[in-house]
Amino acid sequence: MTPSQARELAESWVTHLEAERKSPHTIRTYTAGLSAYIAWCERQRVAVRLEPGPVEKFMAGLFEGGAEAATVLSRQRGVRRFSAWLAGDAGRPDRLDRMKPPKLDDKIPLATCSTRSFNDLRDRAIINLMADTMTRAAELLDLKTGDVNVRQRTAVVERGKGGKGRVTAFSAQTARDLDRYLRARASHRLAGEPWLWLPVKRSGEPRLIYGGLYAALRRRALRADPPFRLHPHMLRATGAIAFRRKGGQVTSLMALGGWTDISMVQRYIRAAENDLAIEEARRLFDGDPGAPAARR
Repeated sequence: MTPSQARELAESWVTHLEAERKSPHTIRTYTAGLSAYIAWCERQRVAVRLEPGPVEKFMAGLFEGGAEAATVLSRQRGVRRFSAWLAGDAGRPDRLDRMKPPKLDDKIPLATCSTRSFNDLRDRAIINLMADTMTRAAELLDLKTGDVNVRQRTAVVERGKGGKGRVTAFSAQTARDLDRYLRARASHRLAGEPWLWLPVKRSGEPRLIYGGLYAALRRRALRADPPFRLHPHMLRATGAIAFRRKGGQVTSLMALGGWTDISMVQRYIRAAENDLAIEEARRLFDGDPGAPAARR
């Protein structure tokens, strides 16, 4: 199809995404990925083909331009979701269905928030909570103080993606960081607000908003040694990969992270599956007297 045709179809796609109650942020992320691919096809003077070959070349160009894996994954996801919708609408196979996503780095910049200042305590608690609970950015920002139980180490997401709520869990280390943040929060000028996450004192907002969250994570990552890029969704992916590497079940992962489609989960945890398969094979071989002996 031509770039103009692809853009026309993208308008219809957005209508369908809105009908599925996708969040405005999700729609922007998906359409940004598709728009980037269409623009790349225009620059290459080629048709917009929803096939692995040209999409892989598009991704390679992003990497060559210095993009991080998370950015490339986000762009690829937009193209793949558009391809899946178009294929389903036309009743034909999706040629991008089995395309592998780029591997994400699992970096967490905790070393850059090690003091007892309000900002450091807040950002450390946010980073650990997002990685443990795999909450989406909007879910995190909508949390109220009463939604988190430090002693039971649980957080209630009242309204997740698709309007569904859930209870998720976090580690003892995250509970400690939340406790420290909550004690610092008590002396904040906006302590009376119901929102869990408060902004820096010079902000005019009554709570932390997405722009502030994005900027805080980006700033932390750029201060790391070596510096790298980080945005909120990367912590969700990092948490999912870590959960599986520790042996967590996929069904539990879906319940905690608020996923309803197992294919979506598999896109996140593919990086951990090979490690788990090797560990399982070693356990089986070590415990099975009938297994073939290793060659010397």
